[in-house]
Amino acid sequence: MKINLLLSVYAYIMPGRGNLLSLFHKETETSEVSSSSGEHAKDSGLDADQSVSSGEYRRIARDDIASELASTIQNVSISIGRGRANFLQSFQNESQQLKNEKETSTFSKLLDDSPGQKKAKNSAFTYGRSEIKINNSMDGLFCPSTIYGTKGTPVNLSCNYIGVKSDPKKGVYLYEVRFNPPVDSIHLRMKYLNEHKNRFGGAKTFDGSILYLPILLERELTTFVSKNVENKDIEIRLLFKKKESLKNCIQLYNILFDRVMKSLNYVKFDRKHFDPSRPKVIPMAKLEVWPGYVIAVDEYDGGLMLCCDVSHRLLCQKTVLDMLIEIYQHNKINYQDIAKKYLVGSIVLTRYNNRMYRIDDICFSQNPHSEFETRTGSQSYVEYYKNHHNIYIKDGKQPLLISLKQMRKEKTVNTENIQFCLIPELCYLTGLHDEIRSDKKLMREIATFTSVTPNQRILALDKYFKNVSENDEAKEILENWGLSLFKNYHNAIGRKMDSEQIYFANQCILADHKADFSKDVTNNEMLEVKHIKSWIVIHQKNDVRSAKAFLTNVERCSEAFGMSICKPTIITLEQDRVDTYVDALRRNIRTQTQIVVCICPNIRDDRYSAIKKICCSELPVASQKSNNNFENPLPGTVVDKYITRSHMYDFFLVSQMVRQGTVSPTHFVVLRDDANYGPDTIQKLSYKLCFLYYNWPGTVRIPACCMYAHKMAYLIGQSIQRDTAINLAEKLFYL
Repeated sequence: MKINLLLSVYAYIMPGRGNLLSLFHKETETSEVSSSSGEHAKDSGLDADQSVSSGEYRRIARDDIASELASTIQNVSISIGRGRANFLQSFQNESQQLKNEKETSTFSKLLDDSPGQKKAKNSAFTYGRSEIKINNSMDGLFCPSTIYGTKGTPVNLSCNYIGVKSDPKKGVYLYEVRFNPPVDSIHLRMKYLNEHKNRFGGAKTFDGSILYLPILLERELTTFVSKNVENKDIEIRLLFKKKESLKNCIQLYNILFDRVMKSLNYVKFDRKHFDPSRPKVIPMAKLEVWPGYVIAVDEYDGGLMLCCDVSHRLLCQKTVLDMLIEIYQHNKINYQDIAKKYLVGSIVLTRYNNRMYRIDDICFSQNPHSEFETRTGSQSYVEYYKNHHNIYIKDGKQPLLISLKQMRKEKTVNTENIQFCLIPELCYLTGLHDEIRSDKKLMREIATFTSVTPNQRILALDKYFKNVSENDEAKEILENWGLSLFKNYHNAIGRKMDSEQIYFANQCILADHKADFSKDVTNNEMLEVKHIKSWIVIHQKNDVRSAKAFLTNVERCSEAFGMSICKPTIITLEQDRVDTYVDALRRNIRTQTQIVVCICPNIRDDRYSAIKKICCSELPVASQKSNNNFENPLPGTVVDKYITRSHMYDFFLVSQMVRQGTVSPTHFVVLRDDANYGPDTIQKLSYKLCFLYYNWPGTVRIPACCMYAHKMAYLIGQSIQRDTAINLAEKLFYL
């Protein structure tokens, strides 16, 4: 039976922002982690670029899938072959059939209070004679009747979500603010409104036209009067519009928690907040690691919660001026071009105000003695820093760094770029650069601060909770809006799926609890193999020993795989130039050539791109260039309750084992399920697809099809930059 793998399940797949920590209880007692040891323990983790893979929206005829995949996943086994999966068995679909999808604009119609379902309600309150309704409808979302799975062994989990309580006596009340006569300046509008802040409690959020208050004023229309500079009356009218629903308050709550982090003296960059008072210093490399958090409030199945994850920012103790001097000493001729290539796009920190800026350009035609216009006239940068920050600029000939920031114009919604000119000797570079990444010893030392274990992550959550709870200013910000935090990150329940079957040519094995079968791969013959009869090895004359060692290893390993690999055509190059590689490839690649291996002495982007263009487009052939109590949950752990979104059909899946730090689950959002497979089947299929990445003898974080798409898009976008040959379409040439 031909099995169509393109299911009519539309899923938005993203790396999960939450981290699940498996909480294993002893039979006799449950040990708790004491927060008292948090002072000497590491309490945060290094930022990791978490790329977001959006699911491809592909329509497939339901009849074809229903006929071929009516019962597909539970006993399906994964086989090891030549770049594809073989489904050897099928099973009866035991999941409950979903109800037909109904188009509705009201989310509350879709769900009720049963244990396997989510529900939203409309609420209302009365203001005088008028009834104000709060709209909680969620339009256009796929919400079947059953969105929770049941298969698997239950497991207790902890997660990095902190509960947020909302005082029912308070809320978020929206007022429209009008000025008579009209006031164009947002700054003046805020000034006039602040003159009367005692009359509405002081706590507010105002953007110039819309005012949010945590309390309901006595009257539907409230009027204040202020005086302008000419001593004329400015009438301010506050017209009540509505009480915001919880889903419409999320953005405001995130603004409030930004204020909380500011009250704790954290430095903000994007959505992350870093603590400059507790740097971890690496003296030999002149680096600092700032611990911090990335936080976000949202409405989940378990209610309103704060997702709080640890983060780090790497800071260089050398100034940007020091780096410019080093670049100049190494290459005086191309100094400006090299400096721009190295610095533009980087993030710098100015210690005098603890702010971060992105470098957009370097202006070599100006220096600190250049002047700029102010309200009081022209002023040089040297004078400005002396008068405003009591800082004396030492090097008067250094260039200026340009940073552009988008600012909204006062009378329109359009934005304009505001230019900031920064002094290099006052700026410190942040983040990981290529030279740091290439230093393995330094990266291991950085990892000692940034690779966070589950226990350390719990301590970091405890410390954040304690800091907010004991800071008077932070508590006041939350209490003014009726908000408070409570610990609830120990009570999530997940399910551990059964181990997967892996088929080889002569036997079937079960993947271990880590979903790793690397030892079995090296000792068993593959289910299907592709024999290599014609292939090429290209290397430099100085790499003869490396080439011989490579061929010896290939010959030894191929026997265990059951592969037959003939001796290759060996080409030795005299010079390490791009054109020598290109000429060698064009002279030696034939139509029967199956693979080309280029052994290069170092990493060079121009050489790599040239090789890939020849092998993937001009002369298509596969090519490769060589170069305590809290523990992580096991692969196959799924969570579809409590920390999932209240208005989505979604789940979190831990698909792989990590050897350092804390595992991050992948967040799946199901957008369509025309075949009515149900949550158990979709979750099981998602896990099985993580086994099918043929560059790794185990599971990967996201389904293999998404990983393949990312690899191919990256290779074509970064190196090939043209269409690939059609005869490579069914080959994994991009790995």
